[in-house]
Formats: sequence, C-alpha cells, structure tokens
Amino acid sequence: MELIHSLLNSLGHLSPITLFLSIILITAGKSTIGISSFLPPASLMLIFIFSACLPLYSPVFLWLASSCGALLGSIISYELGRSIYRFPRLRAWVKRYQTKINRVQQLLKNKTHYILFISRFLAVFRYLTPFSAGLLKLPTYTIYITSAISALIWSAMFVLIATGVLSIVL
Repeated sequence: MELIHSLLNSLGHLSPITLFLSIILITAGKSTIGISSFLPPASLMLIFIFSACLPLYSPVFLWLASSCGALLGSIISYELGRSIYRFPRLRAWVKRYQTKINRVQQLLKNKTHYILFISRFLAVFRYLTPFSAGLLKLPTYTIYITSAISALIWSAMFVLIATGVLSIVL
C-alpha cells in the first residue's frame, strides 16, 4: 500500500510537460508491436494514472496526451509493417504472430476502417492491426485518419472512467 501512495505522490509532483510526455510514451508503448508486451495492461495503467492526476490536471489535458500517444503507437506499428520488406531480419521476428497477422489481413481486406477502428479496443489487436495494414501497404492517409478517430474515442473512454462518468461492471 505504501508503494501505491508513493506512486500517487510522485505523479502529483510531475511538471505538466513531463506528465504529458510520460502519458504519450506509455500509451504509444501500449499501441506499438514489440513494446506492448513488456508493459502492464493499458486499462489498468491509464485509469490509475488518470485517477491520480485528475485532482491536479484537466481531463482534457489527460485525454489529449493519451490520444496523441495512442495515435503515435498506431503510426509506429503501421510504418514498421510497411518497412518490414526493407529489413529481412525483422520477418523472422514477425513469425511469432503470423497466424494472427494472416487473420487480421483477411479482415482488413474486407472491412479496413471498421476492423482498424474496433482493434483499438482489443489488447493484442491494438498493435497487430496497424502493423498488418502496413504489411498490406494500405493507404497511409485513411489508416492515419481511422487510427486518430479510434484513439480519440479510446482515450476519452478511459478519462470518463477515471472521472466516474462511466463505470465498468466486472
């Protein structure tokens, strides 16, 4: 319990820029293939951070930071997927997810925007779907726009949960 109190105190004493950049890095990490596996679940981290920071910072500030990070992570995953053909060593690394990637690619070919939007709300697919879209070399502009819209809504959901406007039934 003492650890939680010290974490809450340290979050409260961060400068706004440091907190903003930290939230961007955390949400980008949770939305990036290869990094997400090393971090705790996004829902737990974001709700904890937002709950600790809401008395001191505006919900809009927290929403904007997490939205930017989520979009950044999707862009990184998409661009990594597009560039994998230039780096043959990375192809071996991708084999770990190959069956999921194949399934996501099939879905993306039929309903690109819908699948990309929904994937933001599903843990592993949050980074596999933009990565698969990059492998398929789907149009960058539409992928970025869809990722931005889903990131804005996804982040708003966590801010609303932390403020108590939305509740989760387990």
